[in-house]
Amino acid sequence: MKRVFECLRSFVIWMIALPVFVLCCLVILLIAFFTRGRRLEGLIKACCRLVLFVSGVRLRARGQENAVAGRRYVVMMNHVNIFDPLIFYAAFPGPARGIEEESHFRWPFYGAVLRRIGMIPIDRKNSPKARESIKQAADLVRSRKQFSIAILPEGTRTLDGKLGPFKRGGFHLALETGLDILPIVQKGGYRIIHKGSLLIRPGRVDLTIEPPVPVAGFGKEDIGELAGRVRAIFLHGLGESIVPRTESKNLSGTA
Repeated sequence: MKRVFECLRSFVIWMIALPVFVLCCLVILLIAFFTRGRRLEGLIKACCRLVLFVSGVRLRARGQENAVAGRRYVVMMNHVNIFDPLIFYAAFPGPARGIEEESHFRWPFYGAVLRRIGMIPIDRKNSPKARESIKQAADLVRSRKQFSIAILPEGTRTLDGKLGPFKRGGFHLALETGLDILPIVQKGGYRIIHKGSLLIRPGRVDLTIEPPVPVAGFGKEDIGELAGRVRAIFLHGLGESIVPRTESKNLSGTA
């Protein structure tokens, strides 16, 4: 009986949240033709919070003081479910753009929003194209000095709720731009919805914005050490054991 109730509740949520999501995409597309900057950022964040609200996703964030106003970062968050981009924008206090899976740019409405606001596509299965995406992200950092860059270092959603291996693209980006890495650890999202399931269970996501990890003193030959230091922060925040784990040499993005 509980399973039947959860399925019915999830169906109702989808029937409400999906039209709200599409409407938000259309509003952002329309407004983006007339304004950019902080006004558009406020609208994006408000739309993300609205979609999360009607989906039954509650956010509790702490550590906002670690994201210093006016400073830019390479922001990294663990990848749990399809709500992650919305969760990130709803919780991160500053303006940011991210590296997004290339296939998402072909989605109706959402793909148009990604292109319009300046997100960067990445093909995780094509290393040369992935490296080019990292270069585009570095160019964006240099040309648009108000934006941080968001990346989900695992490159894909977790299959079991545990932290997956980190890919190195985000760490190359941090070293190339000189931006410190700002880890955001999220907990609770896997129960709400996860890869392989369309069932939405309303619940709370707890986010902790950890102190930034400086990249000064690290070189490309130290990427493994840098990735290990950042990974240890995530493992500690998630309450998982800190064990040595080989990090992928492939480049990955936020999806």
